[in-house]
Amino acid sequence: MESLKLALLLLLTLSQVSASEKVVGKLYFNQFLGHLHKNPSRSSSSLTTIQCAYPVKILEDSESEPPKGWVVARVGDDKGFIESQFLSNKRPLCFQEEFPKFYLNLNLDLTDMYYWGRLSDQYVLEESKVK
Repeated sequence: MESLKLALLLLLTLSQVSASEKVVGKLYFNQFLGHLHKNPSRSSSSLTTIQCAYPVKILEDSESEPPKGWVVARVGDDKGFIESQFLSNKRPLCFQEEFPKFYLNLNLDLTDMYYWGRLSDQYVLEESKVK
């Protein structure tokens, strides 16, 4: 009887989540490290750190409409915002795959990965205007 109650509770919870959001696609994170943000801002708090080539579910969400250049996304159990410039349709070839021995010798822990991702958030890649 308890397992039936638990199954009904789980089913009810899942139906509520799917009512407000709909998965509309899957893209790949194309930077070395980055973050799923709580709000559509580079300076907002991080929900989770993402590595290059990680698959990201893109959501259509009736509760939150992201500003231009941002998407609502789900990474694992977390739902937040990612800048669309950091996503691609094809799985990218990542630094970790090109130089696996070098990458493994970096011995990055979760704190290191968090700060490298935050650095990527603040780094702006633009073309030079120098002629």
